[in-house]
Amino acid sequence: MPSERKIGIVSDLTDKMSRMQLAMVADYRGMTVAEMAELRQKLRESQSEVYIAKNTLIRLVARETGHDAMESLLEGPTALILAYDDMARFAKEFKAYLQASKKLTIRGGILGNSLLGEDGLDQVEKMPSRQQVLAQIVGGVQSPLAGLVGMLSAPPRDIVSLLNTVVADVSGVLQARIDQLQSQSAAEAA
Repeated sequence: MPSERKIGIVSDLTDKMSRMQLAMVADYRGMTVAEMAELRQKLRESQSEVYIAKNTLIRLVARETGHDAMESLLEGPTALILAYDDMARFAKEFKAYLQASKKLTIRGGILGNSLLGEDGLDQVEKMPSRQQVLAQIVGGVQSPLAGLVGMLSAPPRDIVSLLNTVVADVSGVLQARIDQLQSQSAAEAA
């Protein structure tokens, strides 16, 4: 019968894995407690975290959450690095940490239920950020709308332009007639 502690771990990990967008699996052998604390701090900045648990518990949660592809990566001491938000930012920051520390060995990862190899971090790093994707979507929607607004506003704008031209022409004719009448009255007075 599972202990309350293991039930708590499974519940917590199930919640985290159901919310995550990307998981990297790494071997953390050789890391000190201070180095692990530094890693946790760095990951927190990019809205991600490291989770250490027994492989049997991770396997159980992976099956429950539909991340079966992860099972092949679970051998030996396992650190599960979970990214919840901006995956491209996470990948850049995590990759910089890996290059500086050289203590963590990436086995692979999962994106959705797709298995990523050891170079998976490089693939994720090249992906556009969430903000970039949203900007592209907004730009794609905004451009046709701007064209539609321009098209709909053309007839009223053309009418206003026509009226301005007519008013200018009429005022020119009236001014010419005023000048003509003033010339005639000056000639008659003389």
